Amino acid sequence: MFLWIDFSAYAQGDLLIFPKRLVFEGRTQVEKVTLSNTGHHRAVYSVSFIEYRMTESGDFVRLEEPDEGQMFASPYLKVYPRRVELEPGESQTVKVQLSRPEAMADGEYRSHLYFRAEKNETPRGLESSDDMTQGISVKLEAVFGISIATIVRRGDCQAEASISDVVYTKDEDANHIVSFTINRVGNASLYGDIVVNHINSKGKVHNVSSIRGVGVYTPGEKREVKMLLKKSVGVDYGEGRLEVILKENEKKTVLAQADVLL
Repeated sequence: MFLWIDFSAYAQGDLLIFPKRLVFEGRTQVEKVTLSNTGHHRAVYSVSFIEYRMTESGDFVRLEEPDEGQMFASPYLKVYPRRVELEPGESQTVKVQLSRPEAMADGEYRSHLYFRAEKNETPRGLESSDDMTQGISVKLEAVFGISIATIVRRGDCQAEASISDVVYTKDEDANHIVSFTINRVGNASLYGDIVVNHINSKGKVHNVSSIRGVGVYTPGEKREVKMLLKKSVGVDYGEGRLEVILKENEKKTVLAQADVLL
């Protein structure tokens, strides 16, 4: 499974959310999330917290109890309102407040703020009609949810990153692929942007792939990444090298870098 670009706001269905993650550190007590209904029908969302483990492949697994070395943030957070009704084109702000921080030991705490669409009693396209007067009809309606990481940091929280096991391959459909591992050390999560450059034998640099917003969440120590490379004019994957760079999210600070010869 490939990783694709992650923009500064999350969107699913007709719901647009900004920002894509919340971080409480220092003296921050309140953060805000803006929900926007980009659709043509009224929408209702319930707001709660959900707990996840991130796997090495980047998938999320639902948890009831924290893994070893993991601490949930939800016991120390309050969110309001917990139910949002949005007309088409309407936006609303949801506030998340940190409470009882004095009870928290040093370290990083994480939960995910979860926005779940409530069932529409008369979903579009399924209104009753005169044709459906006999027999049995089955109505199927997708109910989706979207979540954003919500992190609380207390005390000294640091993380170091490295990139290893960089491999270039070409699949049966002639797609150019680079795979590698992001390694995390420390007591804080990593969150950054990835840039892949092709550098030819003459030193000319072409950007051939990029992703914004890639996380390695505690207590996980690594993330396996596979990226599809562009078939760009002037790029010959038969020579030169690939340069993989992990930068701090939306900043120029380089967190880790590794190359592979072609």
